[in-house]
Amino acid sequence: MTHIIIDRHHVTLEYATDCMIVRVPEEIPRTVPLGRVDQLICLHSVHLTTQLIGQLYKRGIDLIVLNMRYENSSFALFSDQQRQVERRCRQYRWQQNDSDRLEFARDLCSHKFKVMAKLLSQYHTMPAFSACKRLEEARHTLVSCHSDDQLRGIEGSLQRMAFDIWRQQIPSSLGFVRRERRPPKDPVNAVLSLAYTLVHQDAVRQAKRYGLDPQLGFYHRTAFGRQSLACDLMEPVRPHVESWVVKLFNENILDKRFFTQSAQGCFLGKAGRSEFYAAFDEAAQQWRRKLAAGAHWLARRIDQAGAG
Repeated sequence: MTHIIIDRHHVTLEYATDCMIVRVPEEIPRTVPLGRVDQLICLHSVHLTTQLIGQLYKRGIDLIVLNMRYENSSFALFSDQQRQVERRCRQYRWQQNDSDRLEFARDLCSHKFKVMAKLLSQYHTMPAFSACKRLEEARHTLVSCHSDDQLRGIEGSLQRMAFDIWRQQIPSSLGFVRRERRPPKDPVNAVLSLAYTLVHQDAVRQAKRYGLDPQLGFYHRTAFGRQSLACDLMEPVRPHVESWVVKLFNENILDKRFFTQSAQGCFLGKAGRSEFYAAFDEAAQQWRRKLAAGAHWLARRIDQAGAG
C-alpha cells in the first residue's frame, strides 16, 4: 500500500489524466500517478479540487484530512466498495442484542488485556509484573461481566494502570501525567492523539473492506460523531501504539525540541512530523494487518451467527 502525506501549507492538489498534480508556490509542479496511490493524507490547509476528490473516491483511494489543533475537525472519505447489505443487517441485529453484543465486547477486552500484558512484560519491574498479574486475573473475571458499566469499569481501570507503567518508562521532563486529549498538554499526549487518529482511520477502512458498518459498535455504543465499530477494532491495537510512542521518546526519535507548547495545547512541529510519519509508516503496516484480522474475524462471526 502506497501512502502519500502532504504536510505543507499553501499546497494545491489537482487531477489531470490519471495523475495528481502537486502545486507549491515557486516550485515546479510534481506529478503522482494515481494508480500507485492507496491513501492520501493531508493537513487541513491543503487545497484539493473537486475533480481530484471525485477521482480518489472512484478509484478507491482513501482521503484523510488532519487538523492538528482541532481533532474533531479531522475527517476521512473512504470508497465504500463492498456494500454487503445482508452482513450489515445482521450486524445491526447483533448490535441490538445485549447478550451477543456483550459476548463480543468481553472477547474484545480479553484480547486487549492479553496484548497489554505481553507488551508490559518487557519491563522487568515490580509495577509491570503486578500489572501483568492483574491483567491475567481480569481476563478470567470477564465472563462474570453482565453489563456495559461493569465491563467499562474494569477496562478503564486497567488502561489507567497501563498508562502509569508507560509513564514510568519515559523522561519525567516530558510532563506526561495522564491521558489528556483535548487539547493534548504534553508531547506524549500530542503524539498519542495523532497516532490514534491515523489508526482510527485505518480501522474504518478495514471495517468497510469487510462489509461492516463502522458506525455500529459493540463495546463502544452508538454515539453522535463516533464510528463506534472502528473504536472497537482499535482496542487491541492501542497497546501497540502506546508501546511504540514510548519507544519514540526513549530512542530520542522525538523529544521536546520538536514541539510547540501554549495555552491552546502541545503540538508537533513540522520537523517532528517528518520524523513521526517516517516511523509511523513502518509500524502501521503491522497494525493494519491486526485491524484487518479483527475485522475479518468479526465478519465471519456475524455471518456464522446469521446462518445459525
